[in-house]
Amino acid sequence: MRCPESPPGSLLRTSPVHVIARRSRSNLTVVQDHYGEIAALPSVARNDDKCRMGYWLIACGIWVGVAFLALDLRTAEAHQIPELEETYIQGVFSPQFTPPPAGTYDLPVIARVSPVVLIDAAGHRVNTASLMRDKVAVVSFIYTACPDRLGCPLAGMALRELQAQLRREGLQNQAVLLSISLDPARDTPKQLAKYGRVFGAESSFWHLLTAPSQRVLKTVLNSYGQDRARIYDEERRFTGRYRHVLKVFLVDQEGQIRNIYSTGSLVPQVMVNDIRTVLAEKNANQREAQ
Repeated sequence: MRCPESPPGSLLRTSPVHVIARRSRSNLTVVQDHYGEIAALPSVARNDDKCRMGYWLIACGIWVGVAFLALDLRTAEAHQIPELEETYIQGVFSPQFTPPPAGTYDLPVIARVSPVVLIDAAGHRVNTASLMRDKVAVVSFIYTACPDRLGCPLAGMALRELQAQLRREGLQNQAVLLSISLDPARDTPKQLAKYGRVFGAESSFWHLLTAPSQRVLKTVLNSYGQDRARIYDEERRFTGRYRHVLKVFLVDQEGQIRNIYSTGSLVPQVMVNDIRTVLAEKNANQREAQ
């Protein structure tokens, strides 16, 4: 098989497989840059002169394998929306258990979040308190260039399924969905609007939001307890990527976090049952107060 016409080492230096490997947890150091951002940096510098021949031999030997694997593990260019792999992602939403019926369990208060003024996909300033007033909110943190299909794209698919299920069950006026960008510098209102169209977000029901500044974003992240770390390359250049734990928050009508979902628990039926549980609790409290 003919090797690719490229300089030794260039294939693995640019392929998604190499990027994923060299950014593994064992090869990253968390530091803070001059902007005050927490960043993930390679902990060991690479010696290209020593590795060049080895990379070239590996590239020749597994050229076909890498080509096919890249179809599955490819990353998006900075600030591009990844393609959705619906068959794969929807399989994650099939729980291997029967979710408990709504109202048969308690959801203790975890924390209280603070309202903040953000910018929506139409370019308007909106207060999260007004969006969430008298409604149970489901809040996710995403950025549109996220290449990890089990990260932001998974959250988008989960909220799309949740949006449809809430409408089927007549709960669209009692709940609201919010997706807040982790990347306000790149996720402009125009980009968020495009992202919303990809996932079928109904603008009156599912709000895509970005912060007007990094300072405001940090306030929101601290309020929810959402992590975010910039990822830099070996030359200390920002890659446009962020390392973060996928979290989706259930927030009640009083602005209190009642549940936190992640990769293994993003099941729309569970989320609907939780919303119904919080709504029932509110109704019961109102009856007792009368």
